Amino acid sequence: MELLARARELKPDLVHYATEGRFARELTAVLDRFYADGPAGDEATAFLPIDYFAHQHRLAGGDTIIDRYLGDHPGLGADDRRLLRSWKEVVEGVFEVTGRHGPSVRLFNLVDELTYRAYSNLGDHAFEPLSKGMYVVGRLIPLGPDWLISATPSVHTEQARDTLVPVAAHVALDNPAYAFRNPFILAEARRAQAEHRRCFMAHFGADEVVMPGAQVAERLGGYLDHQHEQLGGRREDLEVPEHVARAETVALIFDEHDGLGYYTDFGRLAEIFERPELAIRRESRELLTAYLKGEAVSPVPLVRLAERDHAKADRVFARLLGRSGFAWARSGQALLRTHKPGYFEGPRLPTVAPMTRAIAEHLAS
Repeated sequence: MELLARARELKPDLVHYATEGRFARELTAVLDRFYADGPAGDEATAFLPIDYFAHQHRLAGGDTIIDRYLGDHPGLGADDRRLLRSWKEVVEGVFEVTGRHGPSVRLFNLVDELTYRAYSNLGDHAFEPLSKGMYVVGRLIPLGPDWLISATPSVHTEQARDTLVPVAAHVALDNPAYAFRNPFILAEARRAQAEHRRCFMAHFGADEVVMPGAQVAERLGGYLDHQHEQLGGRREDLEVPEHVARAETVALIFDEHDGLGYYTDFGRLAEIFERPELAIRRESRELLTAYLKGEAVSPVPLVRLAERDHAKADRVFARLLGRSGFAWARSGQALLRTHKPGYFEGPRLPTVAPMTRAIAEHLAS
């Protein structure tokens, strides 16, 4: 298999490039974060941050090690470059071995409930210790239509299932995008989010409601009680962050795509869009800047306020940016993409937690 042979050459070369010294500061920071609770207990855990660094870590410029590698190796052919770019996609999971066929192994991921045919860059006999029913905890990267084991996986007997199911459940709950690789799980989460939004609107009368921060816990609790009565299932528990509870005003917005979000100081933000002359004040500019440049802040509030009156939005952003003639209709999307690139990288995923068999089994236990 020519592609596998080439991957077996490129993979160690990429890891060597990532760890040879030129990225020492960035790699040290990643290792410190991974080992914050203590040193690695085994080889698989020890190599995990290095593999993450080589494939997924964003450097200060926003690019990755793979991007730098490609830039420093202009002589690579188109097939090699395509393969390396695909390696930015990593599948993490708890995999059940469902079969072994020569140099490949079939792995069912308890996180996303998809089956992967995987190969190893350690040789055709790397999977001989594996048998049906065993478990592998690790990472996969694309190999054309198949997959390649990335980093050193940890291997467990089938007796470890009761220990590994909660691990898979927590991986899916902490990183919903992993589970949403499965289109059926994604579709179910979208359906559930739409039902939750309808309950929110029935309870509050709209998909946007503004209140003092001190009222958020009580009123949000009332909505969750209503949702539980209407839809059944497990009653969700949402802990209101302290800074939200202390805020003068908070908007609860249940956006069709972004789901339910808290937006502090929304009252002041809305007033700025109603009275654009306020945008020259320092405190107003700080609030606008926080909403515009905060990568973790959804653009939903800015978009909603700007769409209510384009002329006023034009004046607000013209004052904030020092760009006379700014037009929201023409430049608003480009402005948001500049300051929130991560938000626009892919489709918006549901904020409702996925429900997989591993999660259901874990909750039931």
